[in-house]
This record gives sequence, C-alpha cells and structure tokens, in this order.
Amino acid sequence: MDMTLKVTGALSDPTRYSIYLYITGRKKQVSVQEIAEEFHIHPNVARLHLSKLEEIRVLKSEYIKTGKGGRPGKRYIHSEEAVQLSFPPRDFRLLSDLAINSLAKLGEKGYSVLVETGYEFGQRLVHDHLSLHKQCIDGLNPSDKKDILSEIASSIGFVLDDSNTLFGSIKFRYDHCPFKESVQLEHMLVCDLHNALLKGMFETLYSVEEFKQEENMINHCSTCRYHVIVTN
Repeated sequence: MDMTLKVTGALSDPTRYSIYLYITGRKKQVSVQEIAEEFHIHPNVARLHLSKLEEIRVLKSEYIKTGKGGRPGKRYIHSEEAVQLSFPPRDFRLLSDLAINSLAKLGEKGYSVLVETGYEFGQRLVHDHLSLHKQCIDGLNPSDKKDILSEIASSIGFVLDDSNTLFGSIKFRYDHCPFKESVQLEHMLVCDLHNALLKGMFETLYSVEEFKQEENMINHCSTCRYHVIVTN
C-alpha cells in the first residue's frame, strides 16, 4: 500500500508526469540541467522531480564523467522496471505467466493458438477504433490509416517513424518492450504473439506485401524495429 501511494502521488503532478514521458520517449540519459531547460523550471525543482521519479523506480540514475574535470554528473534514464497498480490488488503478471506456460506445454498446437489469437486481437484493436469513431475501412485514405495507427500506437507503446511512411513503406519501432517481463519467461512465444498482433493491425488496414522485423531487443538491439511494405 505504501508503494501504491508513492506511485500515485509522484505521478499525480502534471509537470513530473510530463518529465517522465519526456525521458521514456528519448531513451537516453538526461541531466538535471537538461530537464530544467526543457521544462523552464529551476534546476533544484527539476532535481526534486527526478528524485521522486527515481524513488518510485520508474527512473534510475548513475554518475557519468563529463570529460571536463570535476565530479561526475548525475544522469537519469528510464528504468525499464514495470510499475503496476490495481484496486483491489491483482497479480495479472502471474496470470499471464500461467497462460503462456500452459500454451508452451501444448507444443505446436499451443503455438498456433497463440499466434492466431494475437492476430485476431490486432484486428479487433482496429475494428474497435473504427467503431468508436464511426469510420469505415473503405472510406479511409492513407492519411486516415496512418492517424489510426498512431492513435492505437499511443495505447500499446510503439512509435511510427513519420519520415518513412511514404511510397508504401512504413517503419515503426518499440523502444520499451510492453511485454518485457513475459519475454524473459518464453521469449519466442511472446515475441511471435506480439508480431502477430501487429500484423493483424496492419493487414486489417492495408494490403501488406511484406511485414518484417529488422531489429529485436532480444538480440541486444537498442529497439525492436519493423518495416512494412503496403500497396494501399
């Protein structure tokens, strides 16, 4: 309960929450001075916000030599540690681990069900979005489809690379794996489930010629990066 109150208290401050989003989006170390300049606040206030975020373990810090002499400077970065809240307390991580282990024991049949379910869920994400906004796939232009992907992206953690969405080529990435804890359990199953979900989303909106994962954090890459070739 004490940790729950700390997390809700720390993230209830709008500036602090904005700082958290800023750091997670950059995926690189930031200094107190950088945060102070970015948010137009005094360095002491920036330091307080960063310390509060580190206290609830959504950020971590280390001291880095600046190369200019003097003491090493403190730098902050996203911690990759999942912080979950539920009222009343629920352990959904345990439920997901049990489900993944159960499917793994079924071998090829379990794998097929997993991928099929992921694909169907990706389709459902798109159809639910269209239903909510009273849209029809046949009436969407390329810009509409990109906007739909961007809005869904914000809810499940991937980033469209706007510079590569022309001429039927779409690139996107995950900087922070939303299934990181489960990946440690059965990484091939979870990664393939994730890819099927994404493919279901894209093939609902587009005619897809190629759906390719170019980088994977499991292989010690800095991000999970994808390249999709579409015809409409």
